[in-house]
Amino acid sequence: MQLLLAMAMLATIAACDIGCGNEIVPRSASPSRAISAVVFNRHCGATTGLNTQVSIVRGSAAPSGAGNTLILEGTVPLKLRWVSESGLQITGLSSAKVFKQEQWVAGVSVAYGM
Repeated sequence: MQLLLAMAMLATIAACDIGCGNEIVPRSASPSRAISAVVFNRHCGATTGLNTQVSIVRGSAAPSGAGNTLILEGTVPLKLRWVSESGLQITGLSSAKVFKQEQWVAGVSVAYGM
Protein backbone atom coordinates (compact mmCIF):
# COMPACT_ATOMS: atom_id res chain seq x y z
CA MET A 1 0.00 0.00 0.00
CA GLN A 2 2.82 2.43 0.86
CA LEU A 3 4.57 1.57 -2.39
CA LEU A 4 1.39 2.29 -4.34
CA LEU A 5 0.97 5.62 -2.57
CA ALA A 6 4.60 6.56 -3.22
CA MET A 7 4.24 5.68 -6.92
CA ALA A 8 1.07 7.78 -7.19
CA MET A 9 2.79 10.78 -5.59
CA LEU A 10 5.77 10.42 -7.92
CA ALA A 11 3.50 10.28 -10.97
CA THR A 12 1.68 13.41 -9.79
CA ILE A 13 4.95 15.31 -9.34
CA ALA A 14 6.23 14.19 -12.75
CA ALA A 15 3.00 15.33 -14.40
CA CYS A 16 3.25 18.83 -12.94
CA ASP A 17 5.02 20.14 -16.06
CA ILE A 18 2.33 18.83 -18.40
CA GLY A 19 0.23 21.75 -19.57
CA CYS A 20 2.66 24.38 -18.28
CA GLY A 21 3.94 27.15 -20.49
CA ASN A 22 6.91 29.49 -20.28
CA GLU A 23 6.88 33.07 -21.55
CA ILE A 24 10.48 34.25 -21.81
CA VAL A 25 10.88 37.83 -20.63
CA PRO A 26 14.57 38.85 -20.90
CA ARG A 27 17.62 36.74 -21.62
CA SER A 28 21.10 37.78 -20.55
CA ALA A 29 24.15 36.11 -22.06
CA SER A 30 27.39 35.75 -20.13
CA PRO A 31 30.39 37.75 -21.44
CA SER A 32 31.54 34.82 -23.63
CA ARG A 33 27.93 33.95 -24.57
CA ALA A 34 28.61 30.33 -23.55
CA ILE A 35 25.80 30.44 -20.99
CA SER A 36 22.69 32.56 -20.48
CA ALA A 37 20.38 33.46 -17.66
CA VAL A 38 16.75 33.42 -18.76
CA VAL A 39 13.88 35.08 -16.90
CA PHE A 40 10.47 33.66 -17.71
CA ASN A 41 6.92 33.76 -16.46
CA ARG A 42 5.54 30.26 -15.96
CA HIS A 43 1.87 29.37 -15.97
CA CYS A 44 0.33 25.97 -15.42
CA GLY A 45 -3.37 26.54 -16.03
CA ALA A 46 -6.28 28.38 -14.51
CA THR A 47 -5.90 26.92 -11.03
CA THR A 48 -2.38 28.28 -10.53
CA GLY A 49 -1.08 31.83 -10.69
CA LEU A 50 1.81 33.13 -12.74
CA ASN A 51 5.24 33.01 -11.22
CA THR A 52 8.59 34.42 -12.24
CA GLN A 53 11.46 32.00 -12.71
CA VAL A 54 15.12 32.10 -13.73
CA SER A 55 17.16 29.33 -15.34
CA ILE A 56 20.81 29.24 -16.26
CA VAL A 57 21.20 27.41 -19.57
CA ARG A 58 23.93 26.66 -22.11
CA GLY A 59 24.25 29.16 -24.97
CA SER A 60 20.90 30.19 -26.39
CA ALA A 61 18.98 27.13 -25.19
CA ALA A 62 15.47 27.57 -23.84
CA PRO A 63 14.71 26.63 -20.25
CA SER A 64 13.07 23.25 -19.85
CA GLY A 65 10.64 22.75 -17.02
CA ALA A 66 10.73 24.85 -13.89
CA GLY A 67 13.48 27.36 -13.18
CA ASN A 68 16.76 25.85 -11.97
CA THR A 69 17.92 29.04 -10.23
CA LEU A 70 15.06 31.13 -8.85
CA ILE A 71 11.28 30.81 -8.49
CA LEU A 72 9.16 33.70 -7.17
CA GLU A 73 5.43 34.08 -6.65
CA GLY A 74 3.73 36.45 -9.10
CA THR A 75 5.16 38.53 -11.91
CA VAL A 76 8.36 40.21 -10.72
CA PRO A 77 10.44 42.58 -12.93
CA LEU A 78 13.92 41.16 -12.34
CA LYS A 79 17.21 42.61 -13.57
CA LEU A 80 20.14 40.38 -14.50
CA ARG A 81 23.79 41.46 -14.62
CA TRP A 82 26.80 39.29 -15.28
CA VAL A 83 29.72 40.42 -13.08
CA SER A 84 32.03 37.81 -14.64
CA GLU A 85 31.80 34.67 -16.75
CA SER A 86 30.88 32.70 -13.64
CA GLY A 87 29.14 35.38 -11.57
CA LEU A 88 25.53 36.55 -11.97
CA GLN A 89 23.69 39.21 -9.99
CA ILE A 90 19.88 39.16 -9.87
CA THR A 91 18.09 42.19 -8.45
CA GLY A 92 14.49 43.32 -8.17
CA LEU A 93 13.25 40.57 -5.87
CA SER A 94 11.67 43.17 -3.52
CA SER A 95 9.30 41.40 -1.14
CA ALA A 96 8.22 38.60 -3.48
CA LYS A 97 7.60 35.20 -1.90
CA VAL A 98 10.55 32.95 -2.73
CA PHE A 99 9.96 29.27 -3.55
CA LYS A 100 13.49 28.50 -4.76
CA GLN A 101 16.72 30.52 -4.55
CA GLU A 102 19.94 28.75 -5.51
CA GLN A 103 23.38 30.25 -4.83
CA TRP A 104 25.30 28.04 -7.30
CA VAL A 105 23.96 26.67 -10.60
CA ALA A 106 25.85 25.10 -13.52
CA GLY A 107 29.19 26.54 -12.38
CA VAL A 108 27.74 30.03 -11.86
CA SER A 109 27.72 31.84 -8.51
CA VAL A 110 24.44 33.73 -8.10
CA ALA A 111 24.05 36.81 -5.86
CA TYR A 112 20.68 38.37 -5.06
CA GLY A 113 19.55 41.88 -4.19
CA MET A 114 16.39 43.82 -3.67
